[in-house]
Amino acid sequence: MIAEKAIDMLHNTKGIEKAFLLDKTDLEKISELEEKDEQVNSKYFGKKHNIGVKKTLMADILIAFVTNKEYEWPKDTLKILYQGEIIGRDVSNNTEIEKYINSRDYCVFGNIVVDFRKIRDLRDTTEPPLMIISAKPSEEIENMNFISEALIASPSRYTDTYIKSKIPFEGELHVGSFLVGLNIEKEGKKQLAISNLVEN
Repeated sequence: MIAEKAIDMLHNTKGIEKAFLLDKTDLEKISELEEKDEQVNSKYFGKKHNIGVKKTLMADILIAFVTNKEYEWPKDTLKILYQGEIIGRDVSNNTEIEKYINSRDYCVFGNIVVDFRKIRDLRDTTEPPLMIISAKPSEEIENMNFISEALIASPSRYTDTYIKSKIPFEGELHVGSFLVGLNIEKEGKKQLAISNLVEN
């Protein structure tokens, strides 16, 4: 019941095409895919730590959703750190991205902006930078009864492909995917247990 209400709420959010509940098998597969992704280091982005996805995978309920171009992606979720200093981050504002594109001091990779001078310094070191990806709270879902926490996280490209493979769609309509982890208050866990008993 709690998951269904959260899914209904997601379906009423602009830009979300489809939301659906993930089960234990999905969770195990996504954990495997995320681990695989973290083994792939990038010269400029370094070693990835998707803290956001890890938190959603530990939640009581896990939901996935796919989006179209109208969805407003969570902001300020990605940072690239080198020796404790932020040298890159995600930028959601197109005007701001244009400013960085036209600057000699920065490199732009999609919506990720990196300090070009810091990248040059990386050529002379064996220490890789760290890409930290965090989750964002979904305040609307957190206001639901029995929900103590609701986090939205951006998965790896491997998990994105897996999520999209679970639903039928045509063309380029679905442009992104996200995971939502819901943690339930004590009273809500009782309700969930009762609901599972009835269904089984």
